[in-house]
Amino acid sequence: MPSLKEIRRRIGSTKDIQKITRAMQTVAGVRLRGAQEHLFAARPYSEKLKELLGSLSAQTDSNEHPLLAVREVKASALVVVTADRGFCGSFNSNVIRKARETYGEREPAPGMICIGRKGAETLRRQPVTILSDYVNVFQSLEYSDVVDIADPLIDMYITGQIDRVDVLYNEFKSAGQQNLVMEQLLPVVPESPEEDPFFAGYLYEPSQSALLNELLPQHFRFQIWRMLLESNTAEEAARMLAMDNATRNAGDLIDELTLTANKLRQSTITSELMDIVGGSEA
Repeated sequence: MPSLKEIRRRIGSTKDIQKITRAMQTVAGVRLRGAQEHLFAARPYSEKLKELLGSLSAQTDSNEHPLLAVREVKASALVVVTADRGFCGSFNSNVIRKARETYGEREPAPGMICIGRKGAETLRRQPVTILSDYVNVFQSLEYSDVVDIADPLIDMYITGQIDRVDVLYNEFKSAGQQNLVMEQLLPVVPESPEEDPFFAGYLYEPSQSALLNELLPQHFRFQIWRMLLESNTAEEAARMLAMDNATRNAGDLIDELTLTANKLRQSTITSELMDIVGGSEA
């Protein structure tokens, strides 16, 4: 049985930890709101870009651009998006576990491209092939970072070094829900345009081929940008929830330790009173 002094020391240290987790929860909440603004601004552009690409591709030959060409998969790349920091529950471990499963299940096994320090550090110690890694991207997320990530993949696909590119990331649904998603980005698979009897179609200038050459690389870059925004927003939501749970657990532990301390104090006082009463009777 720990002493009253030891229990009080544990109560004090737990309160200090609770202050830290509460502060981290507040910071994550502020960052979440900022991340949501960027994500919600990017989603409509992403959807409209997909719609335009689908309409354009429906009227052109699928082999007209190399990013549309479907080939036998002899080599592939898996972009694994994790966080640069921890304290966000199972956010990183879920992605890493799925990446390892995919590496073991696919034939041929994909080369890994790690975005985020946590994934890079963990997968370096695993028996997987890492093509490249990008750490500290989320400390100051900029679109220029996406160009550095996307353009080498485009070059590798066009030159035939890889035949498929997938991205594994956490998609933001709400402050309490993030979905683990794997999405194919190359070859680009345009969505079929919806039938609309009142829409006469787009008029393209200078030509459909010229627009494809411009839109397909832009589409690929922007989808990676959106996925990084999704992951960043989901990370802050997961961290806010994890720190909220930690704060609550610390509060429960403080209550439990306080109750134990009160019982021990009461038992000590009772024992001392019994000694006094016993001594006076003697």
